[in-house]
Amino acid sequence: MKQHRGKLPIQVKSALFAVLLAGSAHAAGLRGGPLIDPPPGWSDADADGKIPKVLIALKGPETSSFIVKRAPAANLDNPASVRHYLNDVVEGLRRASGHDYKTNGRVETKTFRNGMTAQLVRAQEGGADRLVVAVFAVKGDAHLAVLTSAAPEAMMPSLIGALQIDRVEGAVQTSGVARSLDSQLEIALGGGLRARAPVDAEVAKGFVLVIQGSGSEILFQKLSEVDATKPAEQAAIVGELAAASAGAASSAAAPVRSAPTAAGPVGVYSWAKSPTGDKISAGYLPWSYWGYQLFGRGPASDELLVGALAALKAGPMAVPGMLAATPRIPVKDEGPSNKQLLIGVAAGAGIGGIFLIVWSLKRKNATLPG
Repeated sequence: MKQHRGKLPIQVKSALFAVLLAGSAHAAGLRGGPLIDPPPGWSDADADGKIPKVLIALKGPETSSFIVKRAPAANLDNPASVRHYLNDVVEGLRRASGHDYKTNGRVETKTFRNGMTAQLVRAQEGGADRLVVAVFAVKGDAHLAVLTSAAPEAMMPSLIGALQIDRVEGAVQTSGVARSLDSQLEIALGGGLRARAPVDAEVAKGFVLVIQGSGSEILFQKLSEVDATKPAEQAAIVGELAAASAGAASSAAAPVRSAPTAAGPVGVYSWAKSPTGDKISAGYLPWSYWGYQLFGRGPASDELLVGALAALKAGPMAVPGMLAATPRIPVKDEGPSNKQLLIGVAAGAGIGGIFLIVWSLKRKNATLPG
């Protein structure tokens, strides 16, 4: 998960205080709760985990905040119980924050793109929506979410709807649709493709999607705009990175090829054989104003990489207009200057080494399909 330390605004502190009061009788442990990648403009307000009883605490633009905690054990199928609890939380927030929140007390039921159904109450201040309080179940446990924002309706899909409620470290998914942790990428599984949830060590390094098939595995690592290399340099760097990751000479890498996606952007890739005979693949997928570094290993990692990209579609958080502006990577003989290339390859090789270590450890604990 992305985490950014920062001081809590007074409005967030007040909201936390009221939320904690609302559930003060409940002291369940905090492990196993939902996860989230903060949307653009939002950051983790509790990166060190020191706020008691809170699972997620995000701060957004100006005075916006988003908080998730376990709720007292309650019957979510009992409308009267849910309405009483949600309105108690709104009243607690009104008293603690000093904001004159007003609500008609009506409980709505809303289903989000992550498959979660929440029951929620809205509150207004000065005649405009400013607060949403919701309860929902995660693996049988009741959870409470509090969203304060100048536009809560617009932010609910990116916050409540982006909670990752089913991600289990290393779990394998064989059917349905696999979605990257940032909700930018989607791949329909089946026909030889399956997905593995990234382990925590991979998530910490920015890996957001893992695809398996034919005894091989491809990892997608998200790069920020700052980290992403210029499109004109990527083809050469991918070839050098494939060779470096395989421990081979640069001349041993296969020619860099294009790999189109169903979403529109076109990636590039190369591969080289390692001393053990495995194919080590490297690729790069430009995506809007950032990109994804791809690493693969296995007897058919090059074919899996091409197949995965061919099946790749835009996820719910992808913006069509921004995808349409994604630059195309030129595939040609000439590359960047030696200095630029060495810098890019050195950085990429380090990432590749991390991937290979993680992959080899994971390989011992998981059987890939033949």
